[in-house]
Amino acid sequence: MSGDPKKDEESWFTPVWEIEEELEPPGLLRARKPGPEPDYDHPLLIPLTLAQDAVARLEAKVEMTSDAVAEGLRARMSYLEAAGWLRHWHFSVHPWDLALRDAGLTASYGAALHADRLKTVLPATVGQESGLDVAPSVAVRLDINANQALRIARLWRQLAEFRSWRPVSDLEAVHKTLQSLGCRIPEASEITDWQASVDAVKEKPALIRAGQAARNWMNLAGVEPADPAGFFLAACLWREKSARRPIALPFWSAPEMHHLRLARHFGLQWMADYLDTVAAAAIVGLHELERLGQAEEKGRLLGTTARSRLPDAMNSVLRAPIVTVNSLAKTLDITPQAALHLLQQLMTAGIVRERTGRASWRAFALC
Repeated sequence: MSGDPKKDEESWFTPVWEIEEELEPPGLLRARKPGPEPDYDHPLLIPLTLAQDAVARLEAKVEMTSDAVAEGLRARMSYLEAAGWLRHWHFSVHPWDLALRDAGLTASYGAALHADRLKTVLPATVGQESGLDVAPSVAVRLDINANQALRIARLWRQLAEFRSWRPVSDLEAVHKTLQSLGCRIPEASEITDWQASVDAVKEKPALIRAGQAARNWMNLAGVEPADPAGFFLAACLWREKSARRPIALPFWSAPEMHHLRLARHFGLQWMADYLDTVAAAAIVGLHELERLGQAEEKGRLLGTTARSRLPDAMNSVLRAPIVTVNSLAKTLDITPQAALHLLQQLMTAGIVRERTGRASWRAFALC
C-alpha cells in the first residue's frame, strides 16, 4: 500500500493482463488445428490442467451419486461458498451458523451481542473459536454481510439446480442477477462492454474464459476484488458451456490462503492463481461429497423394518444441512414426537449431532 487511498483504490482495478496474447491458452488445450507445436511450457498449462481435473472429478462423482447426496452437496457447498466470501471480508462464520440463520432459527448478531448471547446465534463459530471477540460495530456490519452472503448461497444453489436459468443471457438478465446479489448495478454501457469482452473469448477453455470474465468485470465496472458479482457471473458463464452440469463452479469455498494470494497478483499469475483457487474449491467439494457418501453408507447399515421411517429420515438429513424436529415432521408427514425419536436413533448411530446447544428450537446436522 502506498499510503495514498486514491492510489491504493486505483491499484485494485489494474487490468489483470497487460496484452491479450498473454492469456492465450496452451496450444494442446485449444482445438486441434494445423500450426506450430503446442507450448508445453506455457505457464497456464499446469494450473489449467489441475483445475479442469479437479472440477471434472467433482462433476463426475456428483453425477454418479444418489439424488439425496447430490442435493445435499449442493446445499452444503452453497453455504461453504457464502462462508468463504464472508471470510474474505474478515468475518469468520461457520457454514452451519449461516444455515441456521437462513432457516430463521437465529436472530440478529448485533442484538445477540448486546444481550451477551452471541453463542445462541453463532454456536458452531463460537465453539470453533472459543476466544471469539466481536465489537458491537462489527456485529452490526456482520449482520449486513451475512445477509449478502446468504444471497450468494441461494443464487449459487439456484445456478446449480435450475438448468433453464440463464442469468447472463442478455443485458436484462445480467441486471436482474446483480439485483438479486445485492450488488451495485453498473451503467448499461459497462455491462454491454463486459458482454462484448466475454463474446470475444468464446473459443478459450471454459475456466480461462470464466476467469477472464471475472477480472474483466472488476476492471470495467470498477469494483473491488471481494465484490461477489464478477466471480458469480464467471460461474454463470462456465455453466452456460453445458447446461447439464450437476453443480455450480466453486470458488469462495477454497481455503483462505488461495484468495489472499489471488488478491496480490495480476497478469498471468492472477489467472494461474484463479485456476488454483477453483481447483482447491473443487477439492473441498470432493471432501464434502465423500463425507456425505460415508454418512449415507452408515445409514444403510441401520437395522430397519418394512414400516420404519428411518430411511426417510436419513434421506432428509442427507439433503438438508440443518434439520429440526418440526422440519423433519413436516417433510415426512409425521408427528413431532415421532420425528424426535427418529433423530435420536440417528444420534445414537453417530450419524447426526445437535448443533445449537439449546434445550428448545434445536437443530441437527450430520456429524
